[in-house]
Amino acid sequence: MRSPMKRVTASLVLALAAVPALHAQSLQTSFEFLQLPTSAHESSLGGHCVSLHDADPALFIDNPANLTAVTTRLVGLDAMTWFAGTTVAGAQYCSSIDERSFYAFNARYVNYGRMARTEADGTETGTFSSKDMAVGATFSYRLSDSWSGGLTGNFICSRYSSMTSVAIGVNMGLLYENTDNGISLGLAATGLGGQVKAFENTFQKLPFDLCAGLTWKPEHAPLRFTLTMDRLTDWDRDDFYFAEDEKAGFGQILKRHFYIGTDILLTDRFYVAGGCSLRNREELAGKGSRGMTGFHLGTGLKVGRVMFDLSYGKFQVSESSLLLNFAFAL
Repeated sequence: MRSPMKRVTASLVLALAAVPALHAQSLQTSFEFLQLPTSAHESSLGGHCVSLHDADPALFIDNPANLTAVTTRLVGLDAMTWFAGTTVAGAQYCSSIDERSFYAFNARYVNYGRMARTEADGTETGTFSSKDMAVGATFSYRLSDSWSGGLTGNFICSRYSSMTSVAIGVNMGLLYENTDNGISLGLAATGLGGQVKAFENTFQKLPFDLCAGLTWKPEHAPLRFTLTMDRLTDWDRDDFYFAEDEKAGFGQILKRHFYIGTDILLTDRFYVAGGCSLRNREELAGKGSRGMTGFHLGTGLKVGRVMFDLSYGKFQVSESSLLLNFAFAL
């Protein structure tokens, strides 16, 4: 009989291989708030960094296998500036069971404020509120000295006025780390699952994403480079935004899958980072926004048992966003 480690590894690989078939089952998505970043460090590297193996309590959201980097109990909080009048926040708790087993809980909340309620003829009849919420539990296991795997289950709920939509989501991931060469590789599938209750019984799929990434730290340099590809099942023009007169050849579609970022590790407690989402840069430029669009900057500091991370980036045409993480080791 095969060892438990081999069985778990085989199960994760088979599950990830089956993802394209699941992705093709629906053409519409819901719960898009799940795409918002939760880790400032990840955001400062462009976004969707599934290969960075750091003790950041928010990194396991995109790749559950990253939870194995947490060696002590951590409580994390995050908040993000978004559209005017909205509130975007989250919380995480991470801990270990033993040297190989780890678990975590997380919650995310988006409140869009109060909006005018109107009839079909435009008559205003008051106001209503809209909000999205998600809570999840994660288990991660160190399969060997180099391999880790993880699985997250999420309960997701959206309430717009008197209507409610509910879904069960699953994220899974693998991580390979070679400390001798300073290389880590990540593979993650997020947004598996589906709705159990939908607005007006119109069921849609979750915002699925298949990501792969590489992080490399040269041995004698205070630098760390990260390259990530996301949406690896999306290769059609209609999967992305293109201006009406813009060409959509393979090169333009390929470009929209990449994130690139660099950490400058000034000390083991302080870093600055910069990155770029090539998709954001191309798509937002097509909507009339260029400048520093798509570029992200960030920094992080650890003082005693407290960690702070801050990032700046532009995810929309109208304004930029700040994302702040605070973590405390218990």
